[in-house]
Amino acid sequence: MERNIKTLDVSVIGSEVPESYFHPKLDNFKLGEFLWVKLEKDNYEKLVKVRGINQKVSKEIKKIESYRRAHKDNIIKVMKNMIKGILWEMGYENVKLANFEIDVDKGILKVDYISDKKLNLHLLGSKFAKLLHVRVELNQIGARDLAGQIGWLEPCGLIACCKTFLKGKLPSISIDMARRQYLFTAPERLTGACGRLFCCLAYEFEFYDEIYNKLPKMGAKVKTPNGIGEIVEVNPLKGYFRVKYDNIKYEVINIEENKEWYIISEPNVGNDTSENKGSINDDGIEDKIN
Repeated sequence: MERNIKTLDVSVIGSEVPESYFHPKLDNFKLGEFLWVKLEKDNYEKLVKVRGINQKVSKEIKKIESYRRAHKDNIIKVMKNMIKGILWEMGYENVKLANFEIDVDKGILKVDYISDKKLNLHLLGSKFAKLLHVRVELNQIGARDLAGQIGWLEPCGLIACCKTFLKGKLPSISIDMARRQYLFTAPERLTGACGRLFCCLAYEFEFYDEIYNKLPKMGAKVKTPNGIGEIVEVNPLKGYFRVKYDNIKYEVINIEENKEWYIISEPNVGNDTSENKGSINDDGIEDKIN
């Protein structure tokens, strides 16, 4: 026999089909809140969002055996797993989900994600919204942005600069900036926890860029009063370079004290300057030539 009964209308997280349940104390529920609900004859809980209280005419209504309010962290965890699964199914395996923030009262889920390619996932927001029953805002961020939010410990022993004082002012870094500072080493030794080049490469770049244009390059041929020689060491901090002549003699020339030299030829493209023993090593210590 059909009967008229008040029910709790809910949206099941992960399903587009709304459901209605019976509970004797409907005043306990608040519109828009998230609940873990266990129904009679079920041996599991499901996450639902309260849509309101309605009047139903039905022969049989599912009854709530027990319920508990969902914590914000648990809501995010469930939604994160669902979003990851959908992205995987759609071929976005390389998308890394970073930060999740949910406003339960307003029904808004903000998601930051990282990808090697420029992606526009905003169109997926409506698809996620139908399953999660919240508005989903997707925002692509860079690896440095993530490092700035987390604050990893860097090789220098300090917390990442982008976390402490470079907030929102991340400089543009290129490998050429490292070369102009005479850091001839593997790129992976110049990268931070974010996988990008150290932001600190920009701190003294102005000085190095100026001195770089005054000093000859490693391997270049120069003419001095003592003859023609090859550059085997460059020290930008002290402002000198070392020349090796054909008679295996060396000369140190300070660019401020000695102006009687000029470049004959630039080094050959493809020379591995990292093998020159006279460069500044990775620890900032000057390598001497015996």
